[in-house]
Amino acid sequence: MTYTPVHEPARSGEFPTGVSMQPREFSFTDLESIPQYWNLDNPVLTHFENAFSIMIPPGERFFIESVRHYRGRVTDAEGRELIRAFVQQEDLHGRAHDAFNESCERFGIDIERQRRYAERTFARVAKLLPAKVRLGITVFSEHLTAVGAHTLLTNEDAASEMDPQMLEFWRWHAAEELEHKSVAFDLFHKVGGGYFTRMISVLVSVLFLAVPMVRIARGMMRDDPHQPTRDERKEAVAFQRKILRQQAPMLLAYFSPRFHPWQIDDTEMLQDWYRTGTLEPVG
Repeated sequence: MTYTPVHEPARSGEFPTGVSMQPREFSFTDLESIPQYWNLDNPVLTHFENAFSIMIPPGERFFIESVRHYRGRVTDAEGRELIRAFVQQEDLHGRAHDAFNESCERFGIDIERQRRYAERTFARVAKLLPAKVRLGITVFSEHLTAVGAHTLLTNEDAASEMDPQMLEFWRWHAAEELEHKSVAFDLFHKVGGGYFTRMISVLVSVLFLAVPMVRIARGMMRDDPHQPTRDERKEAVAFQRKILRQQAPMLLAYFSPRFHPWQIDDTEMLQDWYRTGTLEPVG
């Protein structure tokens, strides 16, 4: 696996010391060698992560457009650079996930059908909702991915149980999500987004996006000739509960009127990555 910088990093005086936004292109070593059940060797956990991966490319395009819609309201050079780097990072994430998603077709999963469904989901949201709510959905989604990124980068179980290529893939994505986690949030407030709209956007996100992701995961499990055993389902539920307990304080922090993404400090793990070129968990 390689990470190739594709542009100069964007920096902000509002970021923690040593943090910048560097768009990087990810290249897999060998997609065909990734096992079908790459996530803890569990089909349920893998299918749910694969469903998330299918939602990512259209989701990233939705996030990009929600931010671009307000680009004209940003007149300072630093703010425009942050938007540029945000767009580049999200675009590169979508491309890498497209490549991975296509590779899953070799396991008999109808990826194209699920991809089209994910595209229709985001197209419907983009058509039905006003621009500020769309940006609010982006803000909440960025918080969810930042929480997931924080968990992944500090979770020793992932390091020991996940396929090495997929571990590096998701950690690359996680690190960049942490780098830009405040960009959409700060833009939302700059253009007049308030607490009420932010909370409405949470409800809309759950209704319009969480349900389709579950539907995609179930569809992929139906396509899979191997149906999860009772023990595999129990293992998946136990693991997800464990992760949710770890994430709960960070998830709930979003509902404070005074919340800001950098109240959750991820600088140590990011700086470790900058120093070492690896994504090993920190402390």
